Amino acid sequence: MDVQTDPEAGVRDYSRARIFVLMAIAVAAAAFAGLIFGNARFFVGVLVGGALSYANFAWLESSAKGLFADKAEGRSSGLPAARFILRYLALGFVLWVIYKLNAFPIAAVLIGLSALAVAVMIDGFYRIFKSRN
Repeated sequence: MDVQTDPEAGVRDYSRARIFVLMAIAVAAAAFAGLIFGNARFFVGVLVGGALSYANFAWLESSAKGLFADKAEGRSSGLPAARFILRYLALGFVLWVIYKLNAFPIAAVLIGLSALAVAVMIDGFYRIFKSRN
């Protein structure tokens, strides 16, 4: 569906774009704080975590759409449900490899990975206080 046939599509796209911008701001702020108070390895670790956060969000969105689309059409949703869970396994495996190889400080990667949670919380607070006007 396009925006003309689905008026809520423009709102969803705007909300999604706002989450991506907030994620980028959160990652940039944490990365530069890591560079100032830590070192270049910490800085890059936060950026890697931010990239994982973006990939996690995109995969979450894709698997959730597939899961709900199948349910809405009355089909069995085994594969999208598996993708939903596989996302955690894949992310856990990537984090385990980063930890085992000591490629980056795991704390830095986890800080970058938390960008989605930070963006959603900021967006939530924004919407709460915006609605009070």
